[in-house]
Amino acid sequence: MITYLRATKHQPTIQKHESLRAGSWVRSEKPTEDELTELRNLGLDSDILTDALDPHEVPRVQPEGDWTYFITRLPDTDDDFNDFTTPILFALSKQYIVTFSRDSLGRLWQPFIEKTSASTAQQTKLFMLMMEALTQQYQTRVASINRQMRAVTSDVTNLNPRDISTLVEYERKLNDYLDALIPTNTALEKLLSGKLLRLYEDDEDLVEDLSVDLEQLIARCKSLLRTITNVRDSYRAVMDTRLNETIRLLTVITLALTIPTALAGLYGMNVNLPGDDASPMTFWYIVFISVASAGALSYYFLKKRRH
Repeated sequence: MITYLRATKHQPTIQKHESLRAGSWVRSEKPTEDELTELRNLGLDSDILTDALDPHEVPRVQPEGDWTYFITRLPDTDDDFNDFTTPILFALSKQYIVTFSRDSLGRLWQPFIEKTSASTAQQTKLFMLMMEALTQQYQTRVASINRQMRAVTSDVTNLNPRDISTLVEYERKLNDYLDALIPTNTALEKLLSGKLLRLYEDDEDLVEDLSVDLEQLIARCKSLLRTITNVRDSYRAVMDTRLNETIRLLTVITLALTIPTALAGLYGMNVNLPGDDASPMTFWYIVFISVASAGALSYYFLKKRRH
């Protein structure tokens, strides 16, 4: 699907148009072959469009002819070929700005259209506002992970295997975010250095804010990953301690039962033993000796464990 959107200084609200005009935003999602042909007729490079349809394409910037291409990744999609991010292409020329993706991105662009008041003819400024909206998507996801992690890791001693599986899933997601954010930040610095795109004085604050936001996002993802690693190590330590305590207790029980087992074995043999012809209390004497010896051994080893 291809949609033409346009806004001017006098009418800054972004609105749909039936035809393509200079200074328009061309929004393409889930393109058909005919729509790909239409985009190629605008001058977009066929190979780069193909790359942008690759679910595993990495973020990068590439100038080509009259166009400057910027590929990045958007967080959390329903794409069967992706875990947690999907590629999106920004293409900028003197006349148009094009966004191109293999997925429907209404969850990103609809709030952006409703909230943004900017001329689509100012491609650089509009691109930075789009990147800011994309960055906010990451911020929302990372903040959500942070809240859920706090709930899961509130007490390490009460963690269960399901909680560990949840943390592993968060770890995979954060690593996927970092794999997108780090090269995106590098490509963005190259793109906004002034060599590939012309920057105006009004754009400098947007550039600085965008750079700070990305750096903070990267730092936050790394911090959460360290937290997950620490929690997992703590959980392993707790499990090792519990296992050692269990093995130690079983060892004490085994030792405590050694003497009663030996006495039972001796008096269970079909041979003459001392006390065989004694009074019926002999059985209870043996039971008493067995219980006393088991209790004494248990007390000794359990007391020794505490020191």
